[in-house]
Amino acid sequence: MTSRNLSLLGLIAIVVLAAGLWLANPRSSAQKSDLLYPGLKQDLDKITAIRLYKAGNEPAVELTRGESHWQVAQRSSYPADAAKVRRLLQSLADARSIEEKTSNPDNYPALGVEDVADAAAAGTRVELVGTAQPVDLIVGKNAGTKGSYVRRTGEPASWQTNESIEASATPHDWLQTAVLDIGADRVQSAAITVGSGKPYTIAKAARADADFKVAGLPKGKEADTFAANNMATALAGLTLSDVRPAQDFAADKSVAHATFRTFDGLVVELDGFSKDDKHYVAAKTSYDDALAKQFHVETQAPADGEGNAPKASSEEESGKTNARLQGWVYEIADYKYELIFKPADSLVKK
Repeated sequence: MTSRNLSLLGLIAIVVLAAGLWLANPRSSAQKSDLLYPGLKQDLDKITAIRLYKAGNEPAVELTRGESHWQVAQRSSYPADAAKVRRLLQSLADARSIEEKTSNPDNYPALGVEDVADAAAAGTRVELVGTAQPVDLIVGKNAGTKGSYVRRTGEPASWQTNESIEASATPHDWLQTAVLDIGADRVQSAAITVGSGKPYTIAKAARADADFKVAGLPKGKEADTFAANNMATALAGLTLSDVRPAQDFAADKSVAHATFRTFDGLVVELDGFSKDDKHYVAAKTSYDDALAKQFHVETQAPADGEGNAPKASSEEESGKTNARLQGWVYEIADYKYELIFKPADSLVKK
């Protein structure tokens, strides 16, 4: 047999071997890009609950769809972060199995996709309620900058997906975090009482004032203007770390009180609590028409033709904000609590 024939036979053997390996693999590269859950995208509006389980198959988080928003069951149905819930559902609907990893249970822990019934399981089991096709998925570790390791519950094969699936099993990670957002430029005054200390106030006499004046400091003490001005930022971007029903604090007496007033008539009252080495605030809002009129600056002809201050924006803001805040006490960052409830001696110039 000539060397050419030998080469041809060798080439044929390689082709046959490659074809055999391809046939032996039940999933082609095209199949490996299949959606994890075909049809889920069409079912997203039908989902009524998302259940997340952690090690020991312990129920950790349940997100339920309310009439107007998603809620966190473990936080007395407090509103969930709608964007975060939407990202989770969209990532599940878009997730494709781009590469098969392991079917050996001994190797599951390396990817974080072992059964969550295991007391040491690292992954999170995600279960959707209301879909036509059952969705029950173990979400393990991140696979690089984009992608996750996953395994459909009850199936041996684990996969790398094209989507990063964020499924925290910690309830407070799912909360809508915004509490208040009142910029310093809106603040006209703040009256503060901390513990048994005497109350003091910071205030501006006009919108154009550059600095707040402090009243109520001990006689002969000079105010630290920078510290007073900084206090006006206390309610800007105020977010929660966690939340509890107000009834949990029914027997607790507040240890601090603050009343912030804005030039446009919004009044925010806050009570401060210290509990279990954490700081909490309860807040309520109201509208002061006289205050709004006092500092009103006419920018256009008033609708009623009588020169009255426009009430719609801040009065409506007060009503909506108060309805949202009532019934809750918010755990907030220590630095924010200390900024809201500054002791009077911290405003004294050193």
